[in-house]
Amino acid sequence: MNPELKQALQRVAVQLPHILLPAKELDHSKFATVACDQYVSQPEYWEAVEAFVGDAPSTLRLMLPEAWLEAEDRPRRIREINATMEGYLAGGRLRDLGQCFIYVKRQITTGIRHGLMLALDLEQYDYHPGADCLIRASEQTIPERLPPRVAIRRGAAIETSHVMVLIDDEENLLFSALEAARGSMELVYDFDLMQGSGRIEGYAVREEALLFKVAGILAALARKGDGLLFAAGDGNHSLATAKAYWEELKPSIDAVARENHPARYALVEIVNLHDEAMVFEPIHRVIFNVDREQLKAETGITETERPPLQQMQPLLDAYLKAHPETTIDYVHGADAVRELGSRPGNLGLLCPPFDKAGIFDIVRSDGVLVKKSFSLGEAPDKRFYLECRRIRP
Repeated sequence: MNPELKQALQRVAVQLPHILLPAKELDHSKFATVACDQYVSQPEYWEAVEAFVGDAPSTLRLMLPEAWLEAEDRPRRIREINATMEGYLAGGRLRDLGQCFIYVKRQITTGIRHGLMLALDLEQYDYHPGADCLIRASEQTIPERLPPRVAIRRGAAIETSHVMVLIDDEENLLFSALEAARGSMELVYDFDLMQGSGRIEGYAVREEALLFKVAGILAALARKGDGLLFAAGDGNHSLATAKAYWEELKPSIDAVARENHPARYALVEIVNLHDEAMVFEPIHRVIFNVDREQLKAETGITETERPPLQQMQPLLDAYLKAHPETTIDYVHGADAVRELGSRPGNLGLLCPPFDKAGIFDIVRSDGVLVKKSFSLGEAPDKRFYLECRRIRP
């Protein structure tokens, strides 16, 4: 790579990743699966995915749906995931695109969402409130949720990502430039996603002048944003997992090797806060095995009476800590909340619409929102695992 281009990208915490995609002969609709943190309380969704995928190569075999995260056979599942990664690499299931970005056009329920797959430098990322770096979390990160995810990454040969990271590009400079150049890009995939989740197209971004232009636009956005360029939207804990693993690995690597070690970077899709199809959906709460009267007495929370989310979540956290028999799930989609909340012993809490306009101001001034404050679209519109990348040298 041109050393000047590499430096221009480094200044905005970006690396041009070495992309792996499913081999052309594979059924891409079976290969790509939705983010692991979806449908946690609806295992029937994942059972349907299992039936659809069958024995076909799939990212379903490269990740662990959170519906099974606490399963007793989790160690076995993790071993199988890591073995499958090695098998896909050795068996030609993945094709090598070389170094490039991927310009993504995704048909979702609210229109066409535009994204750019790239790798972010974890050295310039911090999820702690009050961080002063180019890449920050938008929501509270719970360190206790990281160990099982780190265990998967620790033995992984490759990563595939559902992380979506926001940029504040009000004039849409980045994606206007990419769309204008799309005619000269290589179309690397174009197919329907499973379970009625829309269609996706991907274009390899390799032309040097365009790569410099991307770096320049991002640098201008960083200056305008007073040092905040990227705010993690979806996949906060996955990005934090990549950071935790890198910090664990780093002491064993000499200083020279650290500069380009693949685990120093994390594959993400960046999206524009101002994209017309980028609708911020509230994430609702479903409380399981709860005594409604007791919850009301201790927190004041009922199905119809509750404080704003930023005050309600700490109350729920304290109640759950005091009542370990009661559990919570964070659910996308009001219909699912109503259905789950109507079951005996459950309580559904629908949250109001989320105003996306001020999120960068909140991250700059207040640090982070409470966990699960918003979602980038409904569950069918979430990022699907598709692009892969080696995280071992």
